[in-house]
Amino acid sequence: METKQTGWTIIIVFAITLTAFILPSVWLIPQGTGRVFMLAFSPVLIFVMLLFYQLTVKVDRETIKIRFGIGLIRKSWKLSAIESAEPVRNSFFHGWGIHYTLNTVVYNVSGFSAVELRFRNSKRKVRIGTSEPERLASHINRMLEKK
Repeated sequence: METKQTGWTIIIVFAITLTAFILPSVWLIPQGTGRVFMLAFSPVLIFVMLLFYQLTVKVDRETIKIRFGIGLIRKSWKLSAIESAEPVRNSFFHGWGIHYTLNTVVYNVSGFSAVELRFRNSKRKVRIGTSEPERLASHINRMLEKK
């Protein structure tokens, strides 16, 4: 099973920010360090947007794999280490991106729906953002039952 969550807010914010950097540097700012800085910073913004514009979750017989954007940021967990999966709703404070709290790591690019993974022999939890939390949690739990 594979699900994808697209971070439209992230894409729009970065597009607006890029426009705010590029347009003034081309038309308004005279030649100089300010213009060079703004034009040089634009590829950095594009790169960060490509890293976080989407979250892909793949579940197979052995693992749960997540991949952000173009795939440079990825993580996987063995199903044998997972106790259960449950659909949850993240709060505003969980944010978007990758966030660490006391015993929970959140991977998310949009919205507040997620699947919370609980691990065997550990208090740590992982929340993975998804637009289909019930379907994803149900699939993971079915895979766990087969083990």
